[in-house]
Amino acid sequence: MLFIILIMNRNEVGSFNEGETESKGKIKNWALDYVGVDFQKETAPVKIAILDSGINKQHKEFEDLTFKEYNAVTPGEKIVDDFGHGTAIAGIIAARGIETTGVIQNVIIYDVKVLNDKGEGKIESIIDGIEWSINQDVDIINISFGFTSDKEGLKESIDRAVEDNIIITAAAGNTLGLTVDYPAQYENVLSISSFDKNFQLDPYSAIGKIDYTAPGVDIISTNNKGKYSTFSGTSFSTGYATGAIASIINKEDDENRVHNIKNKISDYVLQIGDNEKFGHGLITLKKEKLKEKISEKEIY
Repeated sequence: MLFIILIMNRNEVGSFNEGETESKGKIKNWALDYVGVDFQKETAPVKIAILDSGINKQHKEFEDLTFKEYNAVTPGEKIVDDFGHGTAIAGIIAARGIETTGVIQNVIIYDVKVLNDKGEGKIESIIDGIEWSINQDVDIINISFGFTSDKEGLKESIDRAVEDNIIITAAAGNTLGLTVDYPAQYENVLSISSFDKNFQLDPYSAIGKIDYTAPGVDIISTNNKGKYSTFSGTSFSTGYATGAIASIINKEDDENRVHNIKNKISDYVLQIGDNEKFGHGLITLKKEKLKEKISEKEIY
């Protein structure tokens, strides 16, 4: 059964916005001033599965990045990101700093294609991608998309991942202030909302069952053409949350990581507003530096 994941443009509910950016050297990305970057490579790399439209792994920002891949849309075929969404998420998490930098550098990316060139996917493909990720023993699964209703078999698959100590992050959804999408709606999935550089909630961001928030407006990241674009939406805030969480769990091994995750990251969370909009707050590697900045803002 095919369902539509509306992430094409922000004129649609559940959407994202992209505009190509002219790059002339190092890109100043405001979001990194809020989240931070982890450059350490002394421990084993964190294994992150990105369930999405695929990744353009030939982009110069990924030259020395280790990838594994699985095509759940057309099994056995080489992955191509014709839609451009997955490549942007990968850049937010792990770009190598040629012109833009991802949050975490010590990482292996599992490129799991579950969406086609229109941003559409079958629930069977998504479940297949989750199951493959479980078998690969990944640490985190990033799901930067969602849908308004529950889908048969999805929760059971996510429950299996959580039982295997895998953290699941998911976009709350670009629902114009309406309820949170699935799978972010599930209790054992970390739902991520989106805010702008003034700590104001993105007006497209969902409200309700929010666990954490992250930058998600006017984000510059890698595109599927080998260049850079500006993106907005909870898809991209989820990438920042995933990178920050990966940095934190990379500091120590924890056999009960999923159950302890909120306690573990509490020292890195900066509360910035109402729970139904921002959840527990922003997961940041720069908490102390941001405290004064946020105290000067009126949060809405």
